[in-house]
Amino acid sequence: MTRVNNNPTPCGALFDVMKKHASISYKELAGLILSNRPLSDGRSPISRVGDRTWISRFIVHAPAGSLQERYFCDYGVAALRVMARLRSRTNRPMRGSDVLVMLRDQGIPEMTAALSRIGEDASVLRNVFDRLVCGSGYSEDERADVAMVLFISAGCMGSARKAAAFALEYAQTSHGGRLAATPAIMMRDDGAEDAREIEPLPLSLGLLRVVDGYVKGSPHWVDPGSKEIEIGALALGDGDIVDVGAGVSAHHACLVREGAAWFVRDLGSTNGTEIVSGATGERMVVHEGSTSRLSAGDRLVLGDDTVFIVIEGVPGA
Repeated sequence: MTRVNNNPTPCGALFDVMKKHASISYKELAGLILSNRPLSDGRSPISRVGDRTWISRFIVHAPAGSLQERYFCDYGVAALRVMARLRSRTNRPMRGSDVLVMLRDQGIPEMTAALSRIGEDASVLRNVFDRLVCGSGYSEDERADVAMVLFISAGCMGSARKAAAFALEYAQTSHGGRLAATPAIMMRDDGAEDAREIEPLPLSLGLLRVVDGYVKGSPHWVDPGSKEIEIGALALGDGDIVDVGAGVSAHHACLVREGAAWFVRDLGSTNGTEIVSGATGERMVVHEGSTSRLSAGDRLVLGDDTVFIVIEGVPGA
């Protein structure tokens, strides 16, 4: 008998949701997501699918922090296996829209609750899911595939940030495009068409200054018609940004538009320029003369005392 787990770990939430709402048993799900690579004892995790005690102790109910990622196959492969199982079952096969509704109503809420219990900020998981559901550029089935990648990787890795980064990379590699657009509305559940294509409003780039953890002032919106905007203590051009601290050079950096994308270039500043990825938290130094792309959610760090959050939006809306 499967024991009741009232406070599951992220992996426990994964198994619970798939059993309760997708009719995939613990054993069957283990067979779809576990790795065939041998462990130190010469046996692979998938060879233990029939060992209920091992699956329960080392996978489903393993304490947070003790679950090893090497137990699982590639999360993209695992998601495609699960999706194939859901689409091909004889009793009530699930379409892409069905999967999205299940994850919206049960999967993501239960996963975010499990992540929160282990001290994870699960906001980025919800943000990626919302943009996936409400953004443009993907078919319904592609959305469902990427959403399942997000859900499974969150359960296996026990990290909202890592799962978000993996799902974004998977979407880019497998289907092209990015999930950066802010959704105009949330998905509705009002009939057969559960997920609708919404044409987002044209977005502008903005920089929102943060001081000591608090937002300072209003966003500095970048004119989409501009080719280049300078940031610095003595930047004097129209639209240039001078809301900076003492550690920022007179002519520190500039924002450069190439097509629909924006990049930042360091202008030989004294104290340097960095980008902190909003998806992964990785820091990247922008070297003098080189350009690095900015994405919504990134932090742009100038010197040691000026931080901007990169945002996208509709000024005045």
